[in-house]
Amino acid sequence: MHTSELTPAILEGLRRPRPYPAVSLLMPTHRHRPENAQDPIRLRNLLEEARKRLTEDPQVGRADRIELESQLDAVAQDVDFRTPEDGLLVLLAPGERHIWQLASPVEVQERLVFANTFLTRNLVAARLYTRPYWVLVVSEEATHLWEGSGDRLVPVERHGFPLRPEIPDPQDALPGANIGSVPGHQRTERMRQYLRSVDAALDKALDQERRPVFLVGTTSTVALLTELSQHPQDLVGRLERAGLDKAPAHELAERLQPVIAEYTARRTAEALDELGTARGKRRFAGGLDEAWQAVTEGRGSLLLVEEHFQASARIQDGHLVPVDGGTAADGVEEDVVDQLIEAALDKETEVRFVPDDSLSDDGRVALVLRY
Repeated sequence: MHTSELTPAILEGLRRPRPYPAVSLLMPTHRHRPENAQDPIRLRNLLEEARKRLTEDPQVGRADRIELESQLDAVAQDVDFRTPEDGLLVLLAPGERHIWQLASPVEVQERLVFANTFLTRNLVAARLYTRPYWVLVVSEEATHLWEGSGDRLVPVERHGFPLRPEIPDPQDALPGANIGSVPGHQRTERMRQYLRSVDAALDKALDQERRPVFLVGTTSTVALLTELSQHPQDLVGRLERAGLDKAPAHELAERLQPVIAEYTARRTAEALDELGTARGKRRFAGGLDEAWQAVTEGRGSLLLVEEHFQASARIQDGHLVPVDGGTAADGVEEDVVDQLIEAALDKETEVRFVPDDSLSDDGRVALVLRY
């Protein structure tokens, strides 16, 4: 499955505790040649490492070991490398096998984890990265709406889209295909009418699902639509370029990448600014243990985590005690950051991933407090 198919219900099901060992295999993959030629080999090596750990782990019973070895054999056949994304996440437990292709803005790191829960932080990060959005491509010939998730775009054929101008009355009518032939203020007014109808159709889409909207079109058209729109707060980015109303999905997605990256960077900056304000008011918690306590008490509003931060710890008396090694069988959480993220989601705390070293003064993790 691709992260664009991830729903809150699916994520909730994957996050529930399971008998030891719940096996998580994570590895980077590559979208293009020649790098992607090594991906199947890397997967085979990781599967062999998992098989070796199953054999050597005294906490794994014979029946579970046989079942999981069978699951590992199936994974080697099930993974499809024809349409790879940026990472592969395989989640295995007796009677369960989940394979996810991850779209990720940062490099995925290889990991193999045996625990009482699946490793889901990468799914959470991918879900945030592939946050659904709308793309509105406006032109005088037709306006198209696309559903976006990560770099995947799907054309929308509802809510009145694609929307084309009606043929105008010679005296006074809705704008039509010959908008450009109407001079001066008449052309401008008919364009304004047309863009109001576009905005009304967009309103129906936003009423179905509130998503950020990226506008695509000429500079003048995009500016005028922004001026006329009844929901400018949803218009988060612009690609001022003509001729993309007929572009295929892959070309449009490629053109949009810098715009979406700028929006993502802006959201990260806003989150760090919010943390700075919280520091000034002494309404934040820094470091794993402080953040853990506040999150489990339901006091967090926004959790910030560095993208590649990992840590092992024991949970004792409501505190996180760092350790250098060990497994779940020893009472050690191999990635306690994953546990922190799951606890935050359970308490309806917003989670954002920020670049490495953004939180170097806060122990790589920081929490903005509600109170």
